[in-house]
Amino acid sequence: MIRTIKHILIVGALLLPSLFYGQKKSDLLKRQEKKLLEKIEHTKELINQTRATKKLTLSEINIVNKQIQYRQKLIDNYSFQLRKMDEKIKEINRQISSLTNTDKILKEEYRKMILYAFKNRDPNYKFLYIISSSTFSEAFHRMKYIQYYKDYRLKQIDRIKKTQINLEIKKGEYFEEIKRKKSLLDNKKQEKIDYQKDKNIQIISLEKIKNNEKNLAEDLEKNNIKRQEIAKAVKKAIEKEIRALEKLKKSKFDYTPEGKALSKNFSNNKGRLIWPVEKGEVTSRYGKHQHHLVSTATVDNNGIDITTSKNANVRAVFGGKVTSVLIIPGAGRVVMVSHGEYRTVYANLQEVYVKKGDLIKTKDKVGKLLAKESGISEAHFEIWRILAEGLNTVNPSVWLSK
Repeated sequence: MIRTIKHILIVGALLLPSLFYGQKKSDLLKRQEKKLLEKIEHTKELINQTRATKKLTLSEINIVNKQIQYRQKLIDNYSFQLRKMDEKIKEINRQISSLTNTDKILKEEYRKMILYAFKNRDPNYKFLYIISSSTFSEAFHRMKYIQYYKDYRLKQIDRIKKTQINLEIKKGEYFEEIKRKKSLLDNKKQEKIDYQKDKNIQIISLEKIKNNEKNLAEDLEKNNIKRQEIAKAVKKAIEKEIRALEKLKKSKFDYTPEGKALSKNFSNNKGRLIWPVEKGEVTSRYGKHQHHLVSTATVDNNGIDITTSKNANVRAVFGGKVTSVLIIPGAGRVVMVSHGEYRTVYANLQEVYVKKGDLIKTKDKVGKLLAKESGISEAHFEIWRILAEGLNTVNPSVWLSK
């Protein structure tokens, strides 16, 4: 009996940690799947908006590429979930086997008890067994044993019932997991079909790019000039702020107590800043580099470009003070927000909701984006830092939340 109870306890103790970890991993994969499905849905919306113009654009190709990446990640996610499901099914099978074995042991022990009780069913047996004791102490212990034996039989019946209930629960979990696995396999199969469709679109689009490379390279150069104009205007505005402070006999922003606190607060949120748009895809990364599609073009970007829905609102990534609202030909309106020794810059705005001197909070709307000919909008976002040796831009991608 003791051996049987130990067996049940040991099996339970071994299963609990692995089940808990497995559940956490499963929840994480489900969250990733949900996020990827949302991203795929958003890229589909953007692609449909760009295709409505019937004009080949790099924005469309970039978004298709992003969609392909998300589809591949989703397929990988499904594959991982399926592997975890197979492990779970094996684990449930092992538990079913263990419970079946325990059930057999309990029933066999109970069978032996019933057989013993049948052989000793004479009602006088218990009385004779007790009075035949040589001492009172022995008689007392024999009486307690008979009572214990009776209780044990009842408990054994209860254990058998509980084991059988657990067995049925595990069998139910097994069939549910099999059903979920089938559904996930169907999802993975459909995702592979969609992935291939997007790959075919990509191949056709890349062929078009080769035929239009010269025009696209000119468009990219125009974008470089526009970014340089933004950088020039932002630098000029920051230098003007510094000169104004120097006239008041104050040091640069990072040396004032208030500036230090703001800088530290902003810096502590590196990698956790919200995105300047609610939904979007980075379609032009930070720095100087050869364009990934147009081989003859070089991109020079002081920030990042985020493709989003037409006329989407832009929001502050962190609380601060609006220090400049600029108008730049080709880049629309530009808003600059101070965070101590840091500045966040929001460009390509057709409308601005804030003015110079306003104190704003994280997520406050700063303006509405211009619409591009391609039928979508593109937010240009930069982060600048004021140091003793001069002004520098930093890569916004490493500052924004993943």
